[in-house]
Amino acid sequence: MTEIYPGKDASNISLKQLAKEFKFVIDLMPQMVWATQPDGYHDFYNQRWYEFTGLSFEETKDKGWSLVLHPDDYERAWEVWQKSLDTGAPYEIEYRMRKYDGTYTWFLARAQPLRDENGKIVKWFGTCTDIQEQKETLEELERTKEELHKANKDLSHSVDDLSKINLELDNFVYSASHDLKAPLNNLEGLIALLQPSEKEESNQKEILPLIGKSVSRFKEVVNDMTLIAQTAKDTYNIHNIDFPVLLGEIKSDLNHLINSTETVLKLNLQVKHFQYPRKDIRSILFNLISNAIKYRHPDRPPKIKISTKITLEEIILVVEDNGCGIEDKYLSALFDKYFRINTTVEGSGLGLFIIKQMVGNRGGRIEVTSKPGEGSRFSVFLKIQKSTSN
Repeated sequence: MTEIYPGKDASNISLKQLAKEFKFVIDLMPQMVWATQPDGYHDFYNQRWYEFTGLSFEETKDKGWSLVLHPDDYERAWEVWQKSLDTGAPYEIEYRMRKYDGTYTWFLARAQPLRDENGKIVKWFGTCTDIQEQKETLEELERTKEELHKANKDLSHSVDDLSKINLELDNFVYSASHDLKAPLNNLEGLIALLQPSEKEESNQKEILPLIGKSVSRFKEVVNDMTLIAQTAKDTYNIHNIDFPVLLGEIKSDLNHLINSTETVLKLNLQVKHFQYPRKDIRSILFNLISNAIKYRHPDRPPKIKISTKITLEEIILVVEDNGCGIEDKYLSALFDKYFRINTTVEGSGLGLFIIKQMVGNRGGRIEVTSKPGEGSRFSVFLKIQKSTSN
């Protein structure tokens, strides 16, 4: 058996000396070390406790923990401690204690009961280990985890949006290549007819309107290509919309068409300012107003009513006309790509499809009701957006 004090008789070491040396070792420990009576009354702390709390033994011997526990941890800590005192189960808990300078530090507290030969608890011995650094590391890791989760979520949405945009671009480029060939071929043939020939003079009065029609068709396709390209490039920018100003710009762009058809615009704007991508609102208004004029009733000038209102989650934009109306059998296909009710009216059949995509990508929707011979009502439900830029 190894001797504690080589060369000396351990029985000659006094209890006072042993207690002194035990306290010396305990005070060297980096943890707080404490002891209590079986009822939980504290009767011992090592030096680390006094250095941390700045309290004396007399101040802390009966209610030291009450003086330094964080208010948010107090009730929970005492419940766990009381359960250990009642059952004899080992004590373990994390809580914050106030330092002498008023700051709080996280500790891991543990205690075990010392029992006599009959199993009766005669003493509790415990430690408090500083875990502030570990807590800060875990909190930082949790913040990083949340940031990564948010970044992954945003990236996932971005990838989904880009996939949709790329698919639309692929589809449109394919179809546009065919749509552009027709007016270009027509232009090529009509221009060739304008060339002087030996047999007959070209009939410019007949050919020039056909050229103009081909040019208009060409412009329609190019405009649709520009619109989709803008959608791909400017997916997330939110702007402060001044609705009357934007509407004035559109009226100016359509001035010739409005004047030539004696179109009347009526406004009922409960909402004049809101946040949304400006290009989207412009495209929606431009398409719905121009369609209302193009599909006007032959026996009366167009009357178009534009109204806005707001709910808790949506801005509702309504464009109502007195045009030809739409038969019920066509309503379900109205927003399909390239669908056109009247092929004699210029257009690519992409306008309403693009509007539906724009609104749907931001959580909104578009609905239509119509009566043949009386007119149509388009209701656009715009989900309220949070501003990201002005």
